[in-house]
Amino acid sequence: MFLSSSYESGMSHDRSLTSSFSPSSFFGNCLEGEPLLPAGHIHVWRVIVDISLDRLQVYQETLSPDEQEREQRFKSPQHRQRFAAARGILRQILARYLRIAPRDIRFQSGPFGKPLLQAPVDQPLHFNVSHSQQLAVYAVSRDLEVGIDLEGERDSLDYAELAERICSADELTAFRKLPPADQRAAFFRCWTRKEAFVKAIGKGFSFPLKNVTVSFTDDAPPRILSIQEQSPHTWSLFDLPLGPDFRGALAVAGKPSCIQGWDYQLEE
Repeated sequence: MFLSSSYESGMSHDRSLTSSFSPSSFFGNCLEGEPLLPAGHIHVWRVIVDISLDRLQVYQETLSPDEQEREQRFKSPQHRQRFAAARGILRQILARYLRIAPRDIRFQSGPFGKPLLQAPVDQPLHFNVSHSQQLAVYAVSRDLEVGIDLEGERDSLDYAELAERICSADELTAFRKLPPADQRAAFFRCWTRKEAFVKAIGKGFSFPLKNVTVSFTDDAPPRILSIQEQSPHTWSLFDLPLGPDFRGALAVAGKPSCIQGWDYQLEE
């Protein structure tokens, strides 16, 4: 059973979640019990991954040898701990839907590295993960492919230079017309929306960000405007209300009937 705010099908699929929800109203508290995830629904989870060492150890014990090896590749202890927490919590979340122990979940990678559940599984799930600094977000669906991206807004980032690298010609023209005071927020909207789409299609760096054009000005709802050699009309795009210091986006292959947000509750 869950308690949350949700985005219902009666609203326009191109409408930004941030236009109607604040972080406190969209993300609800998860109650005990198994989550109900009907077809057409998407659950978005938000969690702080800076956790106690005791809780971290519990999560580390559920990781596969491959995940533990990846954890050790990080030079910074903080980065190692955040990676282990994010992966351990992913296992906890998916285990609720699959009704198995977190350590029993087996992952495999798609052709370009997107994590997938290893077949066979009794209950297919589509999922995606993103984390930045102390925050992580997860998207889960029964039947719709999803991609999620999260970025912490950083003043030190040379977003004007990055825009040259990731923006299509149309996006770059629109970006340069914006007042300088509006460019940082516009860049992060553009970046997270494009990254969410690329993560949804599972092609990673093999799909150049310039090959997809998205809306990103403050007055335009989130929308995929064009995709090289694809139709943009089969995709839905949403902003996530994560607060003033973070920007997030969700891309969905199809038209979800409901999007619900949950705050993951750590078990002490």
